[in-house]
Amino acid sequence: MALINIEYGSLASSATMNSNFSYLDDRISDSNTQINSSISSILSNIATINSRLNELSESITSSVSTLQGTITDYKNKTKLLVLNSGMVPNWASCTSLTITSESSYTAPSNGYLLILPESTGKGDIVVNNSTVTFKTRASSYDNAASVSAIPLKLGDVVSTTVTCQAAYFVPAAEISVENF
Repeated sequence: MALINIEYGSLASSATMNSNFSYLDDRISDSNTQINSSISSILSNIATINSRLNELSESITSSVSTLQGTITDYKNKTKLLVLNSGMVPNWASCTSLTITSESSYTAPSNGYLLILPESTGKGDIVVNNSTVTFKTRASSYDNAASVSAIPLKLGDVVSTTVTCQAAYFVPAAEISVENF
C-alpha cells in the first residue's frame, strides 16, 4: 500500500487518514527495525574488533617481553665475547721458529711473535713491508736484550735484520660464547 494523496482543502475520510497513518506507522517500524539491526551489527563488529585488539595487545606484550629477554641475553653474551676476545694468548700452542734477515715468517693465525734478539745485535723488524726500528745499540756497552712481543694477524709477513737468539709464535686463543 502507498500513501494516498489528499488535495489541499478537500475533506479526507477517516479510512483514508487511517490508511495513511497505518502506512507511515509500518514504514517507521520497518525503518526502526533496519536501524536497530544495523546498530546490532555495528555493536557486534565493535565487540569483535575489541576482542582482536585485546588478543593483539597480549601477543605484542608477550613478543616484547621475549625480545627484551633475547636482547638482554645477547647483550650479556656480547659483553662476555668482547671481554674474552682481546687476543688472549694460547700458550699451550706456542711454537718455536726461525726468523732471519734472509727469511720471513707468515702468521698462520692471529697471535704474537716473541723475539729475543742477540744482545750485541741491532736492526729493524718488517711487518707487511712496514719497517720499524726493533733494537738499537747506543754503545759497545749496550748489550741488553729482552723478549719482545709483536701482535700479528693471520697472514702478516714478518722479517728482521736483527740476529735472533730465539723466536716463538703464540697463537691467540679461540674464544667462543656458548649458544651465541
